[in-house]
Amino acid sequence: MIDTKDISTMELKDLKNVLKTVKDKRMELVIKLGELVHFQLLNKTLNPDELTEISFEIASQDRLMYRYGKQITYMNAASQQCSKCLQQLVENAKFCGNCGTLNPTYVDPNTVYKSCGSCSEEIHETALFCPCCGMKQGEI
Repeated sequence: MIDTKDISTMELKDLKNVLKTVKDKRMELVIKLGELVHFQLLNKTLNPDELTEISFEIASQDRLMYRYGKQITYMNAASQQCSKCLQQLVENAKFCGNCGTLNPTYVDPNTVYKSCGSCSEEIHETALFCPCCGMKQGEI
């Protein structure tokens, strides 16, 4: 019989494999974009529409990478111990129940989110830069 810990370990491994696949796909798109730009510049036939299409595909992969990475972080944190006293951290607890160290995965339920104007990812309302695409907020 497989216990719950084994299942989450298997899910985490699968998620990491999916993230690697997304990263590989993104790299292929970046290379394709670079080769296309190079070819078009050499031939003086720059086609912004074609370049924009690939750029959107890259941005889509970036969003997937961000979301999978975030999910992996939370799955890792759910099974982690306090960095100070090594006690198991309780889910959604702001501080370690044993020593009072801040739980790095704590999310305030009163946090207000907004949509990034560049990639549409949900981010903290006070964020100056989007953690997904890196764009400065308020200047898009």
